[in-house]
Amino acid sequence: MRKKLYSFGIVLFSGIIPLSFAQSQSVYTIQEMSEESENLDINTYRLYPEKKSGDELAVVLYPNPVDDLLNVRISRSKGDKISYNLVDISGKLVASKIEDTSNFSINMVNLISGVYLLVIQDETSKKTFKVIKK
Repeated sequence: MRKKLYSFGIVLFSGIIPLSFAQSQSVYTIQEMSEESENLDINTYRLYPEKKSGDELAVVLYPNPVDDLLNVRISRSKGDKISYNLVDISGKLVASKIEDTSNFSINMVNLISGVYLLVIQDETSKKTFKVIKK
């Protein structure tokens, strides 16, 4: 008598899944967790990002919402240079610069009120922030 082989797959996510999960360039680890019963093999996998201690940018922006000057304070970065791009909600680049210091300000006086994306990058990582201009 032949055994019948049945396959059934379900992908479940528990917890909070970041929006950037699929777009991320991070390294993820897959851990297999197998369980066996009398007639059933269950394969369970856990996917989690590998932690990189100290490799990511540590950035503080203030004030947000901003009237005129947005202050940027970076306490941890890789390399000597930090670059930023300020993009409006339609995707248009409105400001771009390479900074030599970890504390700087971005002049937003002449920009219209709205939502902007600030992309800050060093040699190894990139972070994006939502900035609101009053």
